[in-house]
Amino acid sequence: MKINKFLGGVLSLSLLLSACGTSSSDSNSDVTELTFWGHQNVPWNDSYEKIAKEFESENPDIKINFEFFPYDQFESKVQTSLMSKEGGADIYEMWGGWAIDFASTDALAQIPDNLSEEVRNEMYPSTYGALEYDGKIYGMPMEFNIEYGGMIINNHIFEEKGVTAPTTWEELVDVAKKCTVKEGETFEIKGFDFVNWDSVPYTFLSMILSQGGSYLSEKTFDFNTPEAIQSWEALAALVRDDQVTDLTGLTGGEELEGYQQLYANRVAMVPRGPWAISEGVQSFGLEYGKDFTYVSMPFYGQQQKFANETGWSLSVNNSIDDKKKEAAFKFMDYFFQDDVILQHNISCTQIPAKKAVAQNSELLESMPYAEPLVKILENGQFIGYFNTDQFKEKVNTIFQQYVNGDISTAEEAMSKLTDECNSIIK
Repeated sequence: MKINKFLGGVLSLSLLLSACGTSSSDSNSDVTELTFWGHQNVPWNDSYEKIAKEFESENPDIKINFEFFPYDQFESKVQTSLMSKEGGADIYEMWGGWAIDFASTDALAQIPDNLSEEVRNEMYPSTYGALEYDGKIYGMPMEFNIEYGGMIINNHIFEEKGVTAPTTWEELVDVAKKCTVKEGETFEIKGFDFVNWDSVPYTFLSMILSQGGSYLSEKTFDFNTPEAIQSWEALAALVRDDQVTDLTGLTGGEELEGYQQLYANRVAMVPRGPWAISEGVQSFGLEYGKDFTYVSMPFYGQQQKFANETGWSLSVNNSIDDKKKEAAFKFMDYFFQDDVILQHNISCTQIPAKKAVAQNSELLESMPYAEPLVKILENGQFIGYFNTDQFKEKVNTIFQQYVNGDISTAEEAMSKLTDECNSIIK
């Protein structure tokens, strides 16, 4: 298959509403029909359908039917179907963290040996950590989910304040202060809005790791360390002392998220993954390079280390019959060809999970803003085998309590965080 097959016009999004779990092949037909569940996201959905059309042209005995749902509804539907092991889809677009709850329950099918070998040999270990259980792998990772290492900057605010992109943590704090504008207690411009669901936990973990510290040993959290205490104090100081942002990104006090406020000229810097870039162009009508830029995020310590979780993946329902499993894994094998997965990740503005594909020059030609990230991928480590949503909730809750003064010292906060995080370890 030539890569340029994927560079044509975008196919329209179709919602093929098949009865849940009832897409088995007709006994009088030679065509095996599969139901694919995914969340509604137009570029992603279009990419899936393009790939399926190409696959079906080479495999006329297999038909892929798509059902796309709003994210909140999608998460609930996937988890409900996998808990009951009845109905549901044949192929799931699976957030990696969900696999932790279902790989051990026999709800997901173990991928064939040839695909397992491809995962282990060709993909970054952190991209499949949550898909692995008891030495077996239960899905194929599509992306390197990375929420530390890059940040969006507002070029107009930088020009107005006469600053340039920071390259050290000290410069980051200095630039954030210079860019912050307040009218009384109200922010006109936030200098560095890192306070959001993902960025507080991931920035905190990177700060620990970049100092040579650790936070997880085997299956036990430990934040009662000098590295964690120092990181926590420095992170909280940005809100409480330097006042370059506030807690509204966690408390729901803003209509727009931080990166959206940056596109609206109300924030100077926001650490986010590359997925947020397309919204600046598509929803806000901005020009990349002119209105905003994606740059390297400085590390707190001397080592460029960070933690990341397993992101979007594809998994197969273990309750379907063998014929459908064979067809589903055939589609998965096709989907993960280098040229196919490359174009899918470009369409979705993601970093590929495959090492060779992530370092492919065509990726940077299409996504030049990915350059700050692809050069540090080898420094990422799997965040750990636990429910990351629960982990983030613990970190963000205690961070708010500490900044608000409900917890007196960083030592007390780290002790509480250690105890609460250990409660989510399976």
